[in-house]
Amino acid sequence: MKSITKLIFTNIAVLLAGLFAVNFFFSIIIDGVYLYKKVVVSIGQPLYRESLPDQEEAQQIFRELRQLTKQYAPYMGWSRQPFSGVTTNVDPVYGERITPQSSNQPGKHIHFFGGSTMWGSGVDDQHTIPAHFHTLQPEYRVYNHAQSGFISRQGVARLVNLVNQNSKMDVVVFYDGCNDPLTLCRGDISINGHREESKIRQKLEHQWQIPQNVFTATHKAIRTIFKGGHRPPSRCKDDPGYAKTVATTMVNNWKIAKTIAAMKGADFHAILQPVSRLGRPNIDYLDEKYDGSEWKAVYPYVQAIKQKEHLTWLHDFSDAFDRKDPIYIDLCHVNSLGNEIIAKKLSQIISRLDDAS
Repeated sequence: MKSITKLIFTNIAVLLAGLFAVNFFFSIIIDGVYLYKKVVVSIGQPLYRESLPDQEEAQQIFRELRQLTKQYAPYMGWSRQPFSGVTTNVDPVYGERITPQSSNQPGKHIHFFGGSTMWGSGVDDQHTIPAHFHTLQPEYRVYNHAQSGFISRQGVARLVNLVNQNSKMDVVVFYDGCNDPLTLCRGDISINGHREESKIRQKLEHQWQIPQNVFTATHKAIRTIFKGGHRPPSRCKDDPGYAKTVATTMVNNWKIAKTIAAMKGADFHAILQPVSRLGRPNIDYLDEKYDGSEWKAVYPYVQAIKQKEHLTWLHDFSDAFDRKDPIYIDLCHVNSLGNEIIAKKLSQIISRLDDAS
């Protein structure tokens, strides 16, 4: 009996040691890949030459983009960690992208909210939408509160933080449409959730220490291998009712933001942003397989709400890039020309209101 017991415990110990060794091996690989992306950050493949003709600058922009890391931000979920680079700079206080400002003292303040398209993925600090707007209207002090992956609900949270700290504001702009459908249509995300919802939920739930220590890295590696870049199932693609719910939720978030902005006496504008699979942009050079099914399901409901309720503060820019110029870098992000087009359209809207007042 002692021999059998000893054999059983020996086999269990060998099994656990083997599993630990495998998990440790995958931990090294995962950490190695992370360090490679953050330290070596070699970008060998050519980027889209059509929309990013200056490949040397584009390589530098995306190299620094890979070096950026996230930090927890209360109520919003996350923000960028401080960063100082050649093309990209993030402030150390709020984790927001820095927009170069003119030396003169501005008389008005405009706050921009959105995801990575407003943040400016693919361009340097001088060519984001807020930066282009400041060039057009230097009398405004511009603030870029966007964060990669943010949906409209997170923009509302950031706006609340600003208002309860008595930040000066004359104009508030929400620029959404890419992320809300892609995030909220996912089967693993709730209607009031965000992109990191499932990760945060798992962290908060009780974790058994032995499986966590022995299997975590192995599970992550296996999940990455078999996931293969596939998107989670969509609830909007085959369910028009849920697509309408996502659209209504996004518009309601804008309405809430408008009410909050009004507390500071600020004008509010919501922009339904352009995306590559809608309208008639030049995307022949894009090698993207996503068909835009979530956008195609949600956008018509947003447009219908705008028309039915006569929401003059909601501006449909979904056709802003219907031209021959190559603008898109990928499915959502655009080059400096695209950001300039959006900034000009915004400038025209705000200038008309300024003249009317």
